[in-house]
Amino acid sequence: MQIFVVFALAIASVSAANLNAVAQPGFASGRIINGYEAQKGEAPYIVSLKSGSHFCAGSIIDENWVLTAAHCLVYNKFEVVAGLHSRNDQSEVQIRKVKNKSQYIIHEGYGGGVGPNDIGLIYIPDGFNLNALSRDGVAPVNKVSLPSGKYESTGDGKLFGWGRDNSGSLPNVLQTLDANIIGYSECKAALPFLAPIKNVNICSYNVGTTDGACNGDSGGPLVRYTSEGVEQVGIVSWGYNPCATTKYPSIYTSVSAYKKWISDKINA
Repeated sequence: MQIFVVFALAIASVSAANLNAVAQPGFASGRIINGYEAQKGEAPYIVSLKSGSHFCAGSIIDENWVLTAAHCLVYNKFEVVAGLHSRNDQSEVQIRKVKNKSQYIIHEGYGGGVGPNDIGLIYIPDGFNLNALSRDGVAPVNKVSLPSGKYESTGDGKLFGWGRDNSGSLPNVLQTLDANIIGYSECKAALPFLAPIKNVNICSYNVGTTDGACNGDSGGPLVRYTSEGVEQVGIVSWGYNPCATTKYPSIYTSVSAYKKWISDKINA
């Protein structure tokens, strides 16, 4: 995944391990640091966005709609691949084509670069088949629920993606990471003073580790498990690079902050 770094922002910190490695804010680099393989069917809502190769992730929130980050929507044409678990096994995937920019919506307040309003929607005219079953009886493609408001968006959660692992290798199988999700105030206190975080962001953070440092594929889902099912609470947005060594929180677009925007766009 490409990393776009905002050079205009002030230098955030200098890594104690390497004085030449300067941490600076940039988009998530497609890494799952300290993650492990997800079980098949564990995240049937995640999709891979491909333009020749995988460049971002997203999540199915309705048979005709995919939720992702605004900064991922840069191509006129690309593919949305659902039901993908292992990269070398596409026997049960559903591929839908985005033919032009009219098929996606970028938040009107997104100004480019890292920062707030990093959210977008992709319209899939022919829809996904959410009733398909694999040979072992699981649903390889399904949707994820938006936050109901009954449960906290912070606490224990999970992140999914095909990002590179600690060694820098691209894993064949979907990866997951247990995430400690924190709110805006706690996250802001853990970030450098000039970090462009807003109250429409949430974060994942494990103090003193690289687990929370810009993990995951941009646009991918951060979820929480509730008694009523899985809810997506965040969209992977940005973090401080280099991801493998920087011990700052990862920053996500808070889905609950944009529920009305999502509803308005879908209904329109």
